[in-house]
Amino acid sequence: MTLQFEPDGPGPHPGLVLGMEATGINHFIRDIGAQLAALGYVVAIPDYYRGGGPADPEDYDDIEAIMPHTFALDFPQAARDLIAAADALRARDDVDAERVGYWGYCTGASVALLAACLDRLSAIAVAFYPSQPTFAELTPQRPAHLIDLLWQLTCPLLLVYGDQDVIMSAEQLAAVRDRLERAGVDHEVRVYAGAGHAFSAPTPTFHHAEADAASWGDAVEYLTARVPPSPA
Repeated sequence: MTLQFEPDGPGPHPGLVLGMEATGINHFIRDIGAQLAALGYVVAIPDYYRGGGPADPEDYDDIEAIMPHTFALDFPQAARDLIAAADALRARDDVDAERVGYWGYCTGASVALLAACLDRLSAIAVAFYPSQPTFAELTPQRPAHLIDLLWQLTCPLLLVYGDQDVIMSAEQLAAVRDRLERAGVDHEVRVYAGAGHAFSAPTPTFHHAEADAASWGDAVEYLTARVPPSPA
């Protein structure tokens, strides 16, 4: 299943493939798709779980229900699903094939970044707190660490994190910055004070209102400056 959101007007519009959180496609992800479409982007949201995700995508707090799906996720397959969605956008008459990129959250940000690394046609990548810069071990479902693929990025990248993120340590983030700089990747890293992991998630357990609002504004500014919407 792939959800789509479309802006008004004939286009050709830029396009974004949205990587959903580990919870699956829920109201938050649908709202993000609608907001990006209102800005002028055709948005596709593939279900990289292929129907096999958590039973309640709206429940952010039942970590025990979410994590088995994340641990079982076939990351190469998920990345290919996002790339296929990008290719489908590029084939549309109302989409500018040269202005299609990726945007994602949490595990979906990791998958979106993997897709952007593998998709040489990607126009941009915006990644909110990607949660798998490295894996505990390499397996057929996790054949390479994301940090080891960043050198392949040919598009601008915005990375968004909170400074209290327990999944991405300061040392790990420094290593990611170093890899991007050494590879000459056009990138920015924004870190928001007081915010933990998944700070945009609409639940009191994770939500940080100030970081959420600031990061959204920063991400939209980054996106529209590099992949601007078509004139009305």
